[in-house]
Parts: sequence; C-alpha cells; structure tokens
Amino acid sequence: MPTVEPTKLHRWTFLVLIVLAFYLFCRTVAPIWIPVFLGLAIAVGVHPLHERLNRRFKHPRLISALLTGAVLLAGLLLLGFLIFIVGHRALEVASTASQRYQKSGTVGLLGKDLTQLLQKVGAGPATLNQRLGEFARQSAGFLGNSATKILASFFSAIFIFIFTALTSYYLLLEGQAGTSWLIETLPLPDGQVWELVKNVRDVTRAMILGTGVTALYQGVMAFAGYWILGVDSPIVWASLTAIASILPGIGTALVWVPISIYLMAGTSLAKGIGLFVWGNLAIVFVADYIIRPKLVGNKLRMNDLLVFVAIFGGIEAFGILGLLLGPIAVALFLALLRIYQSDYRPGGKPRAPDPTESNGTHDKAQAEEASPE
Repeated sequence: MPTVEPTKLHRWTFLVLIVLAFYLFCRTVAPIWIPVFLGLAIAVGVHPLHERLNRRFKHPRLISALLTGAVLLAGLLLLGFLIFIVGHRALEVASTASQRYQKSGTVGLLGKDLTQLLQKVGAGPATLNQRLGEFARQSAGFLGNSATKILASFFSAIFIFIFTALTSYYLLLEGQAGTSWLIETLPLPDGQVWELVKNVRDVTRAMILGTGVTALYQGVMAFAGYWILGVDSPIVWASLTAIASILPGIGTALVWVPISIYLMAGTSLAKGIGLFVWGNLAIVFVADYIIRPKLVGNKLRMNDLLVFVAIFGGIEAFGILGLLLGPIAVALFLALLRIYQSDYRPGGKPRAPDPTESNGTHDKAQAEEASPE
C-alpha cells in the first residue's frame, strides 16, 4: 500500500474539516438569515454617514448605536403608520363601501355612470353582484388571516428587530476590519475580491437610496394630486402608490391609472384627465427620469431587462427581501463574469474586431477564390 505524503494528507484533512464546518455554519445561520441580511443592508446603507461622523466625533460605538437606532426607529414609525393610520382608514373605506352596496347595490358602490358603462361591455347587474360578493368574501378572509398571522408572529418580529439591531451595530463598528479580513481570506487576488465587495456595496446602497427616496417622493406627489382632485381617502391611495413604486415597469401606474379611469367614467371627466396628466408628469416623469437616475446613476451596472429579472425574480424567490437580494445576486454574478473575461478567459480579454483587419482578410479570401489552381 503506497504511503500518503503528509502534505497531501494535511490538505485533504483540512478540506474535509472546512467543508464540514462551513455546512454547520450555514445550518446555524439559516434560521436567522433575515435579521442578519437586514442588519447588513442597514450597515452598508449608512456606512458613509457613519464614517463622516466618526471622523468628526471619534466615538464609533456611540455613533454606531445612534445610527442603528435611528434607522430602526424610522422603520417602526413607517410600519406603524401603514398599520394603524392607513390600515384604519382602509377599514373605514371598506365599511363605507359595504354600506353603500347593501343600501343601493352595484349602483351605490360604483356609481350610475360606471355601472352603465360596465353593462354596455357585457357585465350585467347579476354578474357584477356576484363578482363583488366574491371579492368582499375574499377580502374579509384575507384580512382575518392577516390579523391572525400578525398576532402569531409578534414575538418573531421582536426577535428579528433585536437581532437586526445587533447585526447592524457590530457591522458598523467592525465593518472595515471585516472587509479587510474577507479580502485577505478568500483565495482570489485582492483586486478581484474588492471588485465583488464594491459591487455588492454599490448595488445595496443604490437600491436602498433610490427606492426609498423615489417612493417617498411619489407618495407625496400622489397624495397632493388625490387631495387636490377630491379623491376619497387620499392618504390610503398615496400610501399604496408609494408601495407600488418599488415595482419596475408598471410601478405607480398600478394605482393612479385605475383611479383616473374611475374618475373619468363615474365622477368627472376633467378630474380623471387631470389625474392622468399629473400621474404621468409629476409622479412618473420627474421620479423616473430626474430623481432616480441622479440617485442610482450607473451603480447597478446592468441594463433594464436585468433590473426587471433581478427585482421580479428576487421577489418571487425571497419575498419582499428579494427587492435587495435579487439585484445583489445578479450584480455579483455579472461581476464574476467580468472578472472571468478579464483574468480567466482562454485567449485573454475579448476585444472588438478591427474593421481594417476583417476587410483585409475578406479581400485575401476573395483573391484566393478567384486565383486559378
């Protein structure tokens, strides 16, 4: 039996141990990956501000704690606003709609003009009543199930909140050292590891800043338009508009376009057209063509199709956290492809074909074909 060289045995033993340890580490982190990821996103997002404050005041622990607390407090206030203010108003709207439906049927709920329009396109009173009844039952069931789930997951939310705060605090405090450790540890050239870290950092910051500021702006502009034009419950619809703004492509039009159609068909043609113009100019054009490009710029380093794939695919795979995880995953993959093209591709980095060289080769081939054998 051939003797195994000690160096080879050492390497295989180390490989088995590190694979086993990595597997156990993943199993340990898997149940708490959501607060870990949220803490990482917060730390990456506020790190530039943390660096500026730390250079000025020289109290890294206090600054890390204050920034983490400020971000989480803002998140709690926003969540409370959506649950208590918007949720309460939404229940009032649903109750009013139910009373109108019970009192006057479809006409009381949708209005005479809109009901007549729907009847002209083939939706008769019986069909409308059946569809509205089904929608009411489904909505009631959804609200009941949601309330139960919210109550059941209350303690889980507290745990996520606490662990997110701890993760963000320690990453802000030791993030620079952690980045240096990662660059030194991964068995790749330092420049390649830094390129990967930079892509993840830039995409995270761009998505957080671009999505957050744009959603806030579009929600405020939507509220102004709804309030000026007399739309019922403008704060509810404005909040839904801000939430819809995170979806690429259709975005806020998912909310204000149906409201515009409803106004044109059932309330006032002028108001409906006014909201349609306001939505296209103030809500969409300014946000998507002025604000978002300045905030995001070229940091995503991917075309519009890949942005669609990253966001929708991320949401489908990871839920709401896919808004960040999807773009990060795609950006990381693209960064690896760029590293492969520049450093590992057989034949070296691809270069654009030289028109002169191609024409000369083509002329030479034609001359060879034309010459007699």
